[in-house]
Amino acid sequence: MTYAQYGTVEISDYNNLVGSNPTTTSTQLNTVWATGGGTAGYGQTAISTVSAGNTVTSTQWATLINTTSNAASHQGTTITSVTAPVSGGTITYYSAIPTNISSVYTSRLNAASQGSTTTTSAQRASTWVDSLTFTTTVTFANGDAARYFFNSGGQLAVTCSQPGTSGVDLLFNNLASNVGTVVLSSPSSGTVSIASTSYSGITKVGGGGNAPTIDANKGYYGLSTSNSNVFTQTASTGPSSYLSSFIRIIAKTNGTQGSNTDNGSVITIYTIWDEVPNNLTVSAGANTTVTIRPPATTYIANTWGTISLASSVTGS
Repeated sequence: MTYAQYGTVEISDYNNLVGSNPTTTSTQLNTVWATGGGTAGYGQTAISTVSAGNTVTSTQWATLINTTSNAASHQGTTITSVTAPVSGGTITYYSAIPTNISSVYTSRLNAASQGSTTTTSAQRASTWVDSLTFTTTVTFANGDAARYFFNSGGQLAVTCSQPGTSGVDLLFNNLASNVGTVVLSSPSSGTVSIASTSYSGITKVGGGGNAPTIDANKGYYGLSTSNSNVFTQTASTGPSSYLSSFIRIIAKTNGTQGSNTDNGSVITIYTIWDEVPNNLTVSAGANTTVTIRPPATTYIANTWGTISLASSVTGS
């Protein structure tokens, strides 16, 4: 029967709210909480269904209610408060339970807060006159680990810096500052709310200068195995004949690796610094930093594991 007031609570009622694992059904809690698929799934321990012939206990209902609350708290999603039954207590019908699960699914890519960050940087140790390519690889244990990271509110952030107070050095100093922080989040469309800030797949935070060119839909799920130009900032101050100089961010993944609709376990980010035209000597010290902003683990466990970072710079 369908879970309803005054009805007899059957195993199917509970199992339909919990769901199997993996499942991608939007009305089932395990879709968001456990393995899920694609943009759904935090990788937490799945809530078990009840086998035929057994009784749904108050403890199992409490697990369903409390896990829904934990998922909502992780997201910062407002749901209707439901009192979990105590062991041996009466299981009361709450119309809010299916509605709460639906709300948790709708807001599944949001996160109320994030954890401690990790960074990797590459710095040019000598002068240059043409262009530089900073290459950063972000490697997860597998495709599901990457999914859990981004689905739970994880992000990658790129920042740049260049010393200098005059000439072309000042141009790149200002240009790097104008880039601000370029953040790669999960979406291939729309926005998510992370720590009370709205993000597209690619979002510029801070900075200044000319309006950049941004491909907002190239978050983790919008990338492909081909290079995508996701962000370009051109110079706005400095020698007038060099204002076509730019910093560009290009990103790609290594493509689907598992069976749950991930979008790759390795993300490669290229940050191009290009002097246009060439030949003015830029001082040493150009720097690009990539920061991992992991999900918070207040209400969920770390299921994305250790993330490997590597950075290098080439050019002349």
